[in-house]
Amino acid sequence: MSVVVVILGGRSYLPRCLEALVQQVSGEDTEIVVPCDGRTPDLAAVRKLFPAVRFITVSGPRTYAELRALGVQESRGTIVALTEDHCTPNSDWCAQIRKAHAGPHAAVGGAVDKKESDTAVNWALYLADYGRYMSPMPEGPLHHLSDCNVSYKRSSLQAIGDVWHNEFHEPAVHEALRARGESLWFSPHVVVRQQRSLGFSEAVKDRYSFGRLFGGERVASASWLLRLFYISFSVLLPGLLTARVAQHVFRRRRCTGAFLYALPALALLNLAWAWGEFVGYVTGRPGDSLTPKTPASDTRLRKSAAT
Repeated sequence: MSVVVVILGGRSYLPRCLEALVQQVSGEDTEIVVPCDGRTPDLAAVRKLFPAVRFITVSGPRTYAELRALGVQESRGTIVALTEDHCTPNSDWCAQIRKAHAGPHAAVGGAVDKKESDTAVNWALYLADYGRYMSPMPEGPLHHLSDCNVSYKRSSLQAIGDVWHNEFHEPAVHEALRARGESLWFSPHVVVRQQRSLGFSEAVKDRYSFGRLFGGERVASASWLLRLFYISFSVLLPGLLTARVAQHVFRRRRCTGAFLYALPALALLNLAWAWGEFVGYVTGRPGDSLTPKTPASDTRLRKSAAT
């Protein structure tokens, strides 16, 4: 089994995540891979703390999706698990993933729970991004899984290598797997706890950027008629996104106080996402911060995943 950890927060988050993972590694049956582009401060110090972890560094800045693709390419396990540094896997995370992959499913995702009390902005970010993966959830098939708590059979990923060999976007990967008749499975026993801190302006930029990325990816090969439909529909998005979060919270009877506390911030962040998605539909491309940055001379991120 390979665990690929993508860096979002850097030095403040990464050791906490790796510490939880290395305690689950026994012998040579599990590897931990951290793809990085050298921008993480004090990375040398983290390497010294975790000598058994494989740090794979490429030159120049890269997007999260490019680094995720690199990590998957460079991993060697028959099961490939993905998480991010702001998540702390439960102590039985690796064992539960192996158990779930004894079944026929191409992808297995799990719950993303909040680690501890937090600010209104950070609660809003959590609810907007991960509220639909919040416990409790029943075990069973699911059309969407979170890229900070998901694992795949390598054979299934290799069969769709052209979809992710340069950038690994989980919606595109999951759509391609479903198109092949493969199953995506949710296991409530595979749990990570999320804790990421951003200021309000950073959070707004984050939601706008990923909203624009989503919109651009969604219409990349769409007709202008479908693109116009999405553009027209965008005006409803802020209310719809907030209503969806409310539905998850009240249906599960969990975090209702945090939802009400974070509601003003959540509404503003959903407005930023909706604006980004609208711009993505209009332009058909992501913003500069999430535009692929792989140099033409660097073939490692462009090679076929099957090789």
